[in-house]
Amino acid sequence: MYLTDPRQYPRVNPQNPVIRALMSYLTEKDADAAQAKRRQLAELIDELLLNHDHPALNAALTQTPSQDAWLALWQIVCDAVEGPVSSGSKALPFAIPLILVAGSKNEITLNEQLDADAVLAVLRDAGIIRADAVISLSGALVHPDTLAAINPAQLRQWRDSHDASQPLPDLPATALTFKNEGVFLRYLVGVARQDAGQPAAIRLGGQVGNWANVLAKLVGDALAQDGLTLFPIPRVPQGLLAAQDGARQTQLETRLQVATSNALRSIRSKGRTPVICIASHEPAEIRITFAAQEDSERWEGYVWPLAPGDRVEAIQHYAVELFRECQVNDIRLIDGVQPDKDVDELPYFITAHTAATTQQ
Repeated sequence: MYLTDPRQYPRVNPQNPVIRALMSYLTEKDADAAQAKRRQLAELIDELLLNHDHPALNAALTQTPSQDAWLALWQIVCDAVEGPVSSGSKALPFAIPLILVAGSKNEITLNEQLDADAVLAVLRDAGIIRADAVISLSGALVHPDTLAAINPAQLRQWRDSHDASQPLPDLPATALTFKNEGVFLRYLVGVARQDAGQPAAIRLGGQVGNWANVLAKLVGDALAQDGLTLFPIPRVPQGLLAAQDGARQTQLETRLQVATSNALRSIRSKGRTPVICIASHEPAEIRITFAAQEDSERWEGYVWPLAPGDRVEAIQHYAVELFRECQVNDIRLIDGVQPDKDVDELPYFITAHTAATTQQ
């Protein structure tokens, strides 16, 4: 079975011109007519971006009547902001996500800055950045919330008018302070000048290569402290919108790996049998519990908050495959959508001892 998607989508709002154009495009059966309607929708999105009408764009994104509709609209937005340069010279903002798997018995604060020139040297040596590219990279470790606050209209403005030899403005570093262990996310943010008809100034997307090991060592050495265990995981440079989508998923996958390892080690160290339950919860979460078949009192939980682009079936597949690789034989999928809280208004989790399940 597949988990139920817990998200609720609104009915089609024909009063919203973007939604009206979107649904006309998605329901068009003739291929040529559909492409024409897609171009019309893209022109409408362009107009909103050029007018900096972020409220209207955000309203359209929140009013999409299905996930497929949201994904189609989001792709058009991404193309409008981060698509290929067709004429002239443009500035291409990009981000390098850094997943930081860190541990410390004492409270610790990591350095907020890296050597940007050293990072650029790694990327140039690997051929990620063209040798003669005009490019600026900040060494600030930028928090995900800082990037999330940048709306597509601002990105479009930077693309069309920013001087690529200068860093993007108002993207400060954010200190990372923690105790014990965690999986954290930071970004290195830069901008490259791209001329139409010229080779790519920076290669965005694709697979992670051997250069990531070199960059991971550079990051690890720069952030090293006594008592700190750190495993940096660099990801490929991408446009700012794409980088956020991909890095968030990698962070959640890595957090699940760490949570799974810790929970299974604890259960098996006591000679007990692990049972894992996976359930959909209101309003938009997948919750996972780790328990021992022989103990109905103790369990650990993990929460995967669903972003608009997350596919529930893909998360389920990733989790089940991870648990099978960890040699867990009792994996249970909970049918239906479960409530957010229990009768005591506490977050509600289903464990092996509290509900009927479907085994995988």
